[in-house]
Amino acid sequence: MTEHWNAIRKHWQLLGSPLRPPAQVVEAYERELELSQSHVVMLGVTPELAGLGATMTAVDESPDMIAGIWPGDTDMRKAVQGDWFDLPFPGASIEALIGDGCLSVIGAADLRRTLFASIARSLKSVGRAAIRLYASPGTPDDPKDVRALALSGGVSTFHELKWRVAMTAIGGAPDYTIPVRGILEQFDRMFPDREELSARTGWELPTIGTIDVYRNSSVVYSFAPAAALIKEAQTFFDDVRLASTGTYGLAERCPLLVLRSPRRLD
Repeated sequence: MTEHWNAIRKHWQLLGSPLRPPAQVVEAYERELELSQSHVVMLGVTPELAGLGATMTAVDESPDMIAGIWPGDTDMRKAVQGDWFDLPFPGASIEALIGDGCLSVIGAADLRRTLFASIARSLKSVGRAAIRLYASPGTPDDPKDVRALALSGGVSTFHELKWRVAMTAIGGAPDYTIPVRGILEQFDRMFPDREELSARTGWELPTIGTIDVYRNSSVVYSFAPAAALIKEAQTFFDDVRLASTGTYGLAERCPLLVLRSPRRLD
């Protein structure tokens, strides 16, 4: 996975919403968790979220991501290399925790449950967490409809299209998973002429080409419906709910999963 994220790091400046959180998302984290007076732990090094909280510790497994996109350590924030499944903090010590899209990038349901357990174990009894989802719709989109929507100008960014394409390719996959190579294969089937896509949408070819980082990757993503993720989280938290993150493109599929009242299961 480290190689995968190093490849993405090289194209970071070409990425956009919803992969990179817009200002509305930053505001949603603050609104839902009231972070201004708290020490915040962040899963990953999402630069747009680095200013949240009174202080912050960001945790990422990839030294390349830390070096490449983290905006830098200060007296108020730092990034450390670490494992999300075994967070480098004492149990029941974290006030607030955030993560952006992290349930999708770890893959299958057993790993999602392991992450929920890690978060519950680390949070204080009055702690709270929020993870922005990339959640597939209850009824899958037809690839023909997604293609038509994009070519008619109905998709705001290439990165929104990439997630829409991914969600059409899951089919009946266990745990709603898809190898990222499968996202690229589905995209190439739906949009065999990239120059046409560029001309019809105004998206530059280098931006469209960011999807090619999936070509040689062994990483598996997941795009579970929000209802499935709520059910998984309820094993580990007594208070689980969704919160809107705004009105940007695909925002309706990118709510915050807000987690409170962690259960002590171990």
